[in-house]
Amino acid sequence: TAILRRQGRYVCSTIPANAQQEAQSLFVTECIKTYNSDWHLVNYKYEDYSGEFRQLPNKVAKLDKLPVHVYEVDEEVDKDEDAASLGSQKGGITKHGWLYKGNMNSAISVTMRSFKRRFFHLIQLGDGSYNLNFYKDEKISKEPKGSIFLDSCMGVVQNNKVRRFAFELKMQDKSSYLLAADSEVEMEEWITTLNKILQLNFEAAMQEKRNGDSHEDDEQSKLEGSVSGLDSYLPELAKSTREAEIKLKSESRVKLFYLDPDAQKLDFSSAEPEVKPFEEKFGKRILVKCNDLSFNLQCCVAENEEGPTTNVEPFFVTLSLFDIKYNRKISADFHVDLNHFSVRQMLATTSPSLMNGGRQSSPALQDILHEAAMQYPKQGIFSVTCPHPDIFLVARIEKVLQGSITHGAEPYMKSSDSSKVAQKVLKNAKQACQRLGQYRMPFAWAARTLFKDASGNLDKNARFSALYKQDSNKLSNEDMLKLLADFRKPEKMAKLPVILGNLDITIDNVSSDYPNYVNSSYIPTKQFETCTKMPITFEVEEFVPCIPKHTQPYTIYNHHLYVYPKSLKYDSQKSFAKARNIAICIEFKDSDEEDSQPLKCIYGRPGGPVFTRSAFAAVLHHHQNPEFYDEIKIELPTQLHEKHHLLFTFFHVSCDNSSKGSTKKKDVVETQVGYSWLPLLKDGRVVTSEQHIPVSANLPSGYLGYQELGMGRHYGPEIKWVDGSKPLLKVSTHLVSTVYTQ
Repeated sequence: TAILRRQGRYVCSTIPANAQQEAQSLFVTECIKTYNSDWHLVNYKYEDYSGEFRQLPNKVAKLDKLPVHVYEVDEEVDKDEDAASLGSQKGGITKHGWLYKGNMNSAISVTMRSFKRRFFHLIQLGDGSYNLNFYKDEKISKEPKGSIFLDSCMGVVQNNKVRRFAFELKMQDKSSYLLAADSEVEMEEWITTLNKILQLNFEAAMQEKRNGDSHEDDEQSKLEGSVSGLDSYLPELAKSTREAEIKLKSESRVKLFYLDPDAQKLDFSSAEPEVKPFEEKFGKRILVKCNDLSFNLQCCVAENEEGPTTNVEPFFVTLSLFDIKYNRKISADFHVDLNHFSVRQMLATTSPSLMNGGRQSSPALQDILHEAAMQYPKQGIFSVTCPHPDIFLVARIEKVLQGSITHGAEPYMKSSDSSKVAQKVLKNAKQACQRLGQYRMPFAWAARTLFKDASGNLDKNARFSALYKQDSNKLSNEDMLKLLADFRKPEKMAKLPVILGNLDITIDNVSSDYPNYVNSSYIPTKQFETCTKMPITFEVEEFVPCIPKHTQPYTIYNHHLYVYPKSLKYDSQKSFAKARNIAICIEFKDSDEEDSQPLKCIYGRPGGPVFTRSAFAAVLHHHQNPEFYDEIKIELPTQLHEKHHLLFTFFHVSCDNSSKGSTKKKDVVETQVGYSWLPLLKDGRVVTSEQHIPVSANLPSGYLGYQELGMGRHYGPEIKWVDGSKPLLKVSTHLVSTVYTQ
């Protein structure tokens, strides 16, 4: 065996530093070993006998040509021809060679261009007459292209009017044939030979005329004389024709498999089987550059009113791909913050800790990736395995929670003088950012097509649609797919309320040597340059359909869980007095003890730490049955156990920012209104289907151990269920892992 070094496209291994120590199950251990180890190339003893027949080793000396086989039927034909030409070989005239032939029966209009090169062969027939046959090539065994019957020829004369070395055969029907040789010598030889034949024909005709009155008994002797004359001319011709035919067959006969045109083109004499290790596969890759998001409502947000005119409040863009042909979301979310620096200052400062808490990055990786440079991504690389025109790039726009979507969008939908309106919106936005800066609310959406056709040609001329106000009752991905189904119907889209603004995002193809990008696990590629000021580009995970056609062997470590809170049904609950502006906080924990901390393994949003301990879904104002579209991306630990679970904490967020009793109000910005949890493993496998789970009003220690025993009894701690332990929360998960099966 030989060893092939594992060649990846990354600067370091994709496996976390502590993964091998954490791994306990045999399957996970073997997966890690596979992604870390080199390839072994096995050479088999009888490898020469594999493959196709043309590659088989042949120890016998190869014969370039097949032996000539002579069969009885061929010999009998030869005997018949010899018997037909038993007479003497005297007087037989034969000649062959290349001549140029002018168009037949049009000697008057013959031009140089009308001459065609043909191979002429002079033969004597059984009745003693001569034919001048012509062919395209020297293979006279084939049917001739045509014949000139010399017994109808009246004379052969030189004719140099049209071409040099030309001569003319004049026929009895007043037509003529114009032929030309390559030299004067050849021309004279042909004229002499043909005139000699004409002389013989004339003498034979005269003799026949003299004997015309002879007795019928002389007919037999005449016939014999004819045969004798035939015998005198045929033998040489017949024999030479047969020899030429045999020679042609023997020269053109080769081994049967040599007749295969593929075998003639390919030379396997020194070919070694080319072995390529499995490589990371991608679909059609698209570079998405986010340039700007601007609304008509603008002003200067600085206190001293010195600075550029910008949007009056921060907005946050989330990009993803939707496939309306197969009715599904086909990529992870790509979060972008296009706010101006002065607008970002409106938000309360976040935690300065930017450490990667989900996985232990190697020191070398920390030297390459400066996490401060990763805070505000603007370029992403999407991959599409099955491109077609019905794939859309969708942008969802959010802003800081202030109230209802209708109330927040109203100032942006007017085209009148907006300076006073902008100042009012700015004032409210500053208060909201200071008080509710970590909470988001849906605001608007836009979409554009990606491809012109199913071949993957990008539709670069397409632009994003108008910015449509987000409908609070049509938030889910399913609702988005229905909206996109009507995207090409102007009469349907005209009914949607439009927010005045513009989203500038361009798309382009990705070259193979594209620099400075990281994969979906933030592992930099080999083209990554540490000293450059180029922005970092982020690969966005593609959700490849689980069908055999698109299944590929895994080559790198990848272990992500995507969590999607779908909806909460809280209109019938009686446990809490207020539960309307509901925020969901998602955490990933490895223990249900009272003082246990959530793991720092949730991918953060722009402007915040790269990994966080919790994530919030967007809040719907005054909705007791809110829907959600948020996607929370989690870097899972290498080894999962029964205690790993998702913890959902529900808060009622007070949007009232009145100044009265501001200190008291600030203390009750959020009120806990329930808990729910979802164990990650079920029967040793990660839960990936849609789940409906109950909500509790309290969170006692050891809550994972709670079990219903029936008859009103249970095992585990005392839990106060909301609304009679009905499954109020709907949540789904999507696993993208190369170390765990679904």
